[in-house]
Amino acid sequence: MSQCRNLADYVVILSEKDNVATALIDLPAGEYIFRSGESGTTITIPENIKAGFKLALSDIDKSEPIFKYGYVIGLAMVDIKKGHCVHIHNLISSV
Repeated sequence: MSQCRNLADYVVILSEKDNVATALIDLPAGEYIFRSGESGTTITIPENIKAGFKLALSDIDKSEPIFKYGYVIGLAMVDIKKGHCVHIHNLISSV
């Protein structure tokens, strides 16, 4: 049985606008609890995510803006599923 970890212990999220979080450490694949306001949801990270990389906090549609630290950092090049890595392979930078 796998343990469900609290995502907030391992990532940086600075704004309620953010639809990505930045990993503080190497995140192993698995189940994480993500709380936003009063509600919580489970995020499944399908593959390991390296420290400093971003992960999607929700599904992000192609061409949708990607918010990090409350600012748009780019647009999704493809549909990105919740929990997946967000990096140069699926993000067009606007910075």
